[in-house]
Amino acid sequence: MRKFSTIYKEQLNESEKIHETSVINDFKKIYSSLLEHYNLTAIHDLNKESQLSFLTELNQYWSEEGGLTEQGKLFLQKREMRLNENSTPLQKKNYLKTKAATILSETLRQTDAKYKMYVVIDEMYEQIEAEKLGDVLSPNMISDIITEAFAETLDTFITSIRTELSESAKIDEEVKEEKVEKIEESHKPKVYLKKKK
Repeated sequence: MRKFSTIYKEQLNESEKIHETSVINDFKKIYSSLLEHYNLTAIHDLNKESQLSFLTELNQYWSEEGGLTEQGKLFLQKREMRLNENSTPLQKKNYLKTKAATILSETLRQTDAKYKMYVVIDEMYEQIEAEKLGDVLSPNMISDIITEAFAETLDTFITSIRTELSESAKIDEEVKEEKVEKIEESHKPKVYLKKKK
């Protein structure tokens, strides 16, 4: 009969091998998924800044000790982009663009904007006692007019966002300048003059 310690060591070694294999497989999954997500064949296809961002993201999703992190599992499930402290301006732009498009689409869908436009066209139809849609306006003209209305409304909306963000940036800059002034003042050597008697 074999000793307990021998069996225990064998089981422990087997368990460690299984864990190492699992961690390596997790790495392969997350690495290949990130390459696919960024439409790359290898990390070396990126410039230095983008490589740093890629590696930071990889480290958020996978660790050498534990394999996939919770964020990594979510990324594999949803393939949703996440930002990190080393994200490039292009990644930030794509993130904001994707999220903004989703919000705008959802807002338009929830408010039934399209059907509200149809109500206005129906009102025009009834008011001019039209017999067919062409009596109101052609579909192309209607679409162009709605596009103009969206563009004007969007310009106003974007102008208000730009103004608010600019004001916020100014406040951030003023606070930063105040902090710098306080730091500079606290580091100025204090000179004490001795009064003559």
